[in-house]
Amino acid sequence: AFFRLPEELLEDYEQRQQASQLGCILETANRLRETVDAVALLGIGGSYMGTRALMEACCPAYYNELSRQQRNGCPRLYFAGNSLDNDATSALIDRLGGGQLAASVEERWAIVVISKSGATLETATALRQMLPYLQSSCGDDPGQVAERVVPVTGNAGRLGELADQLGCQDRFPVPDGVGGRFSILSAVGLLPAAILGLDIISLLRGAAEMNEHFRQAELAENVVLQYAAINHLLEVHAGATTRVLSVWSNALNAVGLWYDQLLAESLGKAEQGATPLTTVNTQDLHSRAQQHQEGRR
Repeated sequence: AFFRLPEELLEDYEQRQQASQLGCILETANRLRETVDAVALLGIGGSYMGTRALMEACCPAYYNELSRQQRNGCPRLYFAGNSLDNDATSALIDRLGGGQLAASVEERWAIVVISKSGATLETATALRQMLPYLQSSCGDDPGQVAERVVPVTGNAGRLGELADQLGCQDRFPVPDGVGGRFSILSAVGLLPAAILGLDIISLLRGAAEMNEHFRQAELAENVVLQYAAINHLLEVHAGATTRVLSVWSNALNAVGLWYDQLLAESLGKAEQGATPLTTVNTQDLHSRAQQHQEGRR
């Protein structure tokens, strides 16, 4: 179901513009950029790793440290709800003002919470920790809270029920048949990317062009099929059962971690040892001898 998402979203946008899902994503992102200076993204696994990969690859290395003007008016973006680390969540709450009443845009923050089932333990715990502080920062105004909590979830579940109780102004679906790790080109990844000011229309067009290349290009020119074939041949004929992804740019570290999530979901249930091992290697040249500890050389 994830494969044609770029084409479907773009076609819907061309036909219905602001009424389309992509149009609604852009509208919500614009509203948040104008009204808050920080967004806490709550999600686990693929629900946040795709966005983190886009942020680290496309934004300046110290993006959150830049002034609002240097960020072109886009909010800072923080990640939580991906573990049960209470210290990390508490530190983020303090960074966001600790519930202090927000008197200006620079002090206002919002929550984007992502959970397809609505019952992800780590994400639900972080939301319940952070929501009272967000309510306090809004002066316990239900209308402001409804504007500053944006859920991305399935058609049914506890998160949807909570969104109804809060009266959330905006709410986006996780498409049926699309797992969290494959959802980067749905609202799961597109909404945070748009909040960061990334050009999600160009992102989708690039993905659609690669889909078309995969469908139409001859084998000698088809980079997708070549990549799959080379890995298959190495495994079958050379016994290369361990695949190591070496990343030499800090900006691409999160891309490697996200890619590992894709492999874990798409190949992790194979009956035999066909699952490649991916790891983001250390960039310290003095530590090369310690690499590949996860598997055979």
